[in-house]
Amino acid sequence: MGGQPTPFGMDPIFLDGCAEWLLAGGREARRLRLRGIHAHLASGLPAPGLLGSALRVLEFARPWCAAHGVRNPEFNLGGRMAVDYRRPHERFDWASFGRGLAAAARPGETLRVEPGRAVTAYCGWYITRVLDVKRSHGKAFAVVAGGTHHLRTPAAKGHDQPFTVLPVAGWPHGWPRPAAAAEPVTIVGQPCTPKDILAREVQVPRLRAADLIAFGLAGAYAWNISHHDFLMHPRPGFHYVGTG
Repeated sequence: MGGQPTPFGMDPIFLDGCAEWLLAGGREARRLRLRGIHAHLASGLPAPGLLGSALRVLEFARPWCAAHGVRNPEFNLGGRMAVDYRRPHERFDWASFGRGLAAAARPGETLRVEPGRAVTAYCGWYITRVLDVKRSHGKAFAVVAGGTHHLRTPAAKGHDQPFTVLPVAGWPHGWPRPAAAAEPVTIVGQPCTPKDILAREVQVPRLRAADLIAFGLAGAYAWNISHHDFLMHPRPGFHYVGTG
């Protein structure tokens, strides 16, 4: 990933030795067949950048496979197409990326990509309720029933998770309803850690205790990478909606 030291994959300086070991045909090597190259140079790029990365992989992998007698090679070009949490309406340009790969493909080759979160990120929502709106040193904080132990993406990636407020009219309590109006609000969860932030100082027209917040782009790298049992808070419910 990016040509830096990494725990992932194999250092390119070992590739030739690996191929020679496979082709030597020892007892263990006979169980394996060299089929091609799997490379992952970058993550989260828009279509032009990711296509350029794929072409660089092919530029290296084709002569390498040919030199080691690999026929009809298979190339995994990596991927993880961009999902823009700051501009959720902008989508990866699959059409131009596909056209670029089609133009680069040669007969007999198999090209594979790894779409990653781009396949399902847009298909999930995390909905939670505002428990309280409080202030500290002049800043407004909305505390929700949940947090990064349900939706770890913003803490892991360092962004504000896009959301929409679903107003709730009823307020059954006898004390004034905590609220923030026309001001920046930081949305936090219940776990007692300063990293439990879902969105930082986001301008909202109005946000009140008991309102619902629906966080978008929660269909990938959300629940499945979260620290579920942190402080023994309950897990969220899951509801699947389909079209008939």
